[in-house]
Amino acid sequence: MSHVLVATQVLLTTVFAVSAYSKLRSGAALRAFAATLSLLPRRTRRPAAMAVVAAEVVTVGTLLPLPGVGLAVSGLLLVAFCAWIVLSLHRGQREPCRCFGASATPLGPAHLVRNGLLLLVAALGGVALTAGGPVSVAGIAVAGSAGLVGAILLIVFDDIADLFMAASGSS
Repeated sequence: MSHVLVATQVLLTTVFAVSAYSKLRSGAALRAFAATLSLLPRRTRRPAAMAVVAAEVVTVGTLLPLPGVGLAVSGLLLVAFCAWIVLSLHRGQREPCRCFGASATPLGPAHLVRNGLLLLVAALGGVALTAGGPVSVAGIAVAGSAGLVGAILLIVFDDIADLFMAASGSS
């Protein structure tokens, strides 16, 4: 295991754990997420929302003990999220992203960028998984901290993107 793998595991585990928690923290939060799935027939939205949360929980549960499985599941989930965003944008649906709670930010290109970055992290983790290498306690601490900081930045990515859009006058 390499330090890069540790950083990717911490980052992805944190992102998916926060995402799942934000949907499961209350019945209202899950209903709000299900309501954003407006491309689906109404009767399938709640089961689809539950399936997304279940996939996020599986990702969280596998990333540390079974990194190959966790990285693969996270990559597949992120590809599905990107496809959903592209389809939503193509159809003119810009429901707010409920990835990390009650964001009012409508789906847009920034969400594709964020998910693309997460896909790169998953791919980097896959490469690091095959590379192996010795690890040290200090290295794990630094890698874990870096992963946590990266996760926080990606979780608040909407807010960061909004700041840049406002600064450039594009809002």
